[in-house]
Amino acid sequence: MDHFIAIFLILCSVAAFSVLVAGNRWLLMPAALSFGARFFAAVFHRYIYPLPEGSSDALVFDRVALGWAREYGCYGFFEHFNPSASYVYSSLMALAYSCIDYIPFSVQVLNVLLGVFGIIFLMFATKVVWGVREARRVGYILALFPFLVMLSAVGLRESFIFSFFSLGILSFVMYSYGRGIGWLALSVFAFLFSSLFHGAMALAIGGVFMGMLMKPLLVPAKTTQQFGFHLVLFLLMFVIFCLAMAYIYFQVSLHKIGSLEELDVDQISSIVSSRTRGSAAYLTSLQISGVFDFVWQIPLRMFYFLFSPFPWNISSPAHILGLLDGVFYIVMSFMCFKYRKVIFQNPVLFQVLVILILMSLAFSFGTSNFGTAIRHRAKFYLVILVIMAPCLFFGWRRANR
Repeated sequence: MDHFIAIFLILCSVAAFSVLVAGNRWLLMPAALSFGARFFAAVFHRYIYPLPEGSSDALVFDRVALGWAREYGCYGFFEHFNPSASYVYSSLMALAYSCIDYIPFSVQVLNVLLGVFGIIFLMFATKVVWGVREARRVGYILALFPFLVMLSAVGLRESFIFSFFSLGILSFVMYSYGRGIGWLALSVFAFLFSSLFHGAMALAIGGVFMGMLMKPLLVPAKTTQQFGFHLVLFLLMFVIFCLAMAYIYFQVSLHKIGSLEELDVDQISSIVSSRTRGSAAYLTSLQISGVFDFVWQIPLRMFYFLFSPFPWNISSPAHILGLLDGVFYIVMSFMCFKYRKVIFQNPVLFQVLVILILMSLAFSFGTSNFGTAIRHRAKFYLVILVIMAPCLFFGWRRANR
């Protein structure tokens, strides 16, 4: 049964992909390479040797799902489904296990397919901004990005998060290029759905409105009427942003944190301390004892979150792949800083960058282990490729010419 379900999922995805390729043939090779790499990794993990990311958390999600499936059955989904907890992914697996059968390989295949479609969404976003050639190159890099391949091939929630976050970015880019308000609604929905699997992903919505709030400031006013329009739009977006943040502050609960209304510096300190463990831990000597510590540690923690491990953190051969992962993000971030003026001249790229910065800030204070950091930043920070697409193989100035 497991293999039949996997084949059915693949055939359905092939049908959907064929519709896309019919009008976008440039998608074929990057998407096929994405699927091939991930499917091979999934088979290798299931039948030959377990991948590093396929143990610990993946096994916990599977055991929880199997236990719920046996305890609550096919019609007991809402007995264990809790959108404010960390096991929404296990709830979905439990639904499949109780209503169909124990199908762990099919769950892996579903993750593979979601990972492929997440790459397709980012390729379309790059095409809208830069064109087909850059979109194809972004697709090839994402197709073979080691940790993204690994996370898409095992039983983890990262594929759901990455796929719907990518859909949110694509929808936001489409809206920003004047494709209609419906794309903005789809963007918010996609970010909300990704936040079901990790609550901090909801901050992408705050990044959207923050970027829209700052957008009028990037466009110089040529007339008094245009200045007045920018001012009114700025004030309107500011009010909307404040109302949204107030709602989040009083109503939203984040995974493992609780209500933001009750969040304080001591609670943040305890969260950070609880994650500073293991051979991959970093900044173990830093403590948060007040607001001042929280403020001055922001750049340092963001730096470690985005770019670790560093050479002095390497203690085993397995860490070398993480070092290369960090070097890649260092290069992309440096290029982003180098051509910041060009990014600021493009409101869409600037708004996407605001989303990434806000997400990085949020995750950096919930992570004190570079193994976890590698997994978290793969959820969203690879979107920087959409911003820096012309720099991947040649200089920005040449691309502009």
